[in-house]
Amino acid sequence: MAIKKTMKAAALAALGLLGGANYAFAGGGQGTSAFQFLQLGVGARPAAMGETFAGVADDVNSIYWNPAGLAGLERREATLSHALWLEGITYSNGACALPLRKGTIGVAFNVLNTGDIQKVDNTGLRLAENFNQVDAMGIFSYARKRGALALGANLKYISSRIEEETAHSYAADLGALYSGFRPWGKKLSLGLSVQNMGTKAEYVSEKFSLPVVIRAGGSLQLFKSLLIASDLNYMEGNVNLHSGAEYTRAFGTVVLAARAGFKDDTIKELGALSGLTAGLGVKWGGYQLDYAWNSFTDLGITQRISLGIKFGGIKIGGTSL
Repeated sequence: MAIKKTMKAAALAALGLLGGANYAFAGGGQGTSAFQFLQLGVGARPAAMGETFAGVADDVNSIYWNPAGLAGLERREATLSHALWLEGITYSNGACALPLRKGTIGVAFNVLNTGDIQKVDNTGLRLAENFNQVDAMGIFSYARKRGALALGANLKYISSRIEEETAHSYAADLGALYSGFRPWGKKLSLGLSVQNMGTKAEYVSEKFSLPVVIRAGGSLQLFKSLLIASDLNYMEGNVNLHSGAEYTRAFGTVVLAARAGFKDDTIKELGALSGLTAGLGVKWGGYQLDYAWNSFTDLGITQRISLGIKFGGIKIGGTSL
């Protein structure tokens, strides 16, 4: 029983740590759900824009933010992303998407490794031994477009290992994206996604629900070179506002991008600077390299880098050539 209690305390400590990277200071539901890594943003481009992508959803990163966005892809796309998180946590992601005659399919994987975490017993006393936690997720996606409305869905398998203890869950995401608005002649897109609807995960002898995330957002192509966006997110009883912008400029065959954003998840406890995000991108031909930065003030900074590629022909008349 003592071993079980120690492992349970370790599991909860690990869950709290993972939630703490983005949401430990949001209050409310911290530690009440499993697989807290599901709340972490994916991809350097969305991260640099304040983790604002539900209404943008125009590249393969849509799998993680709003799967409906996959329906608008005209070429095959793939991306690899790596994040250096707080307290030695690393988060790696990969995704690819393939436009077909009727819709677009995609697959993705995520792996998070906490590195060494000091054990504690059931009284909170720190022990001399360490453990680590590895979380992983596989995703299959499908999206289809009808006129200006796109709909998409993900099926997920999620697993976690803490020493000898393991947990797993199955979940689904649903997304919608509407791009039929043209106010003042500008392209306006509105998106909605509901994520992580699934089975409970059991750690030791206690079950935990998944962290359901609801994202509602919009993006406006204000000028040819300037995109602005904003998302309203609901996560574990908290509502947060994220906003961002992307400015691009072409220099011959090379396109440079500057991005910035703001999210209010942590500003109450860590100050306004913790909500700032920024990043750069460079695109040449079908290749794209993106970088994102986010400060958590005294806790440190997080950095992400992503490499993307588009290949194959453009989808014309529902067929990828």
